[in-house]
Amino acid sequence: MKLVLSLATALLLTSALATEAVSESNLTGLKLPKGAIEVTDQKAIADMADYIEEVAGGMGGSCEYSEFLVWLDSDPNVIADALGKTIVAAKFEIKDIDAGEISKDSTYEEFSMISSKEKYAAVWVDSPDSVVLGWCNVVK
Repeated sequence: MKLVLSLATALLLTSALATEAVSESNLTGLKLPKGAIEVTDQKAIADMADYIEEVAGGMGGSCEYSEFLVWLDSDPNVIADALGKTIVAAKFEIKDIDAGEISKDSTYEEFSMISSKEKYAAVWVDSPDSVVLGWCNVVK
C-alpha cells in the first residue's frame, strides 16, 4: 500500500505541472484552498482512482465521478485547516476511515464526507510541502 501511494502521489505531482489552478471543486462544489490544481491525466490518476474505489467499496458503494487535486509548495496543515472548515460549513460529517505514515515525512488519510444528500470517499496524502487529495461521490 505504501508503495502504491508513493507512486500515485509522485505521478499526480508530476502531472500537476501541466494542468490549471482551480478555486472550486468540480465534484463537490466546495471552495478550495488557494493553489489547488486539478489533475486530469488518466495515467497519472489511475492508481489513486483504484485506491479511492476501494475506500468507496468499504463505504458500501462505488465511485461514480472522481476528482484529483494537488497543492504544490503548500503547508499541509494550512490546506487541511482551510478545507476542513469549508467541509464542516457545508454541513458534511467527516469520518476517519484509516490513516498512517507512508514515510518519515509523508502521511495518508482515508475519510468519508456525508451529508443528507451526498456521500464522498476521499484519500489525502501529504508531505512537508505538498498535498494530494482524491475524492469521489459514492453511489450504491
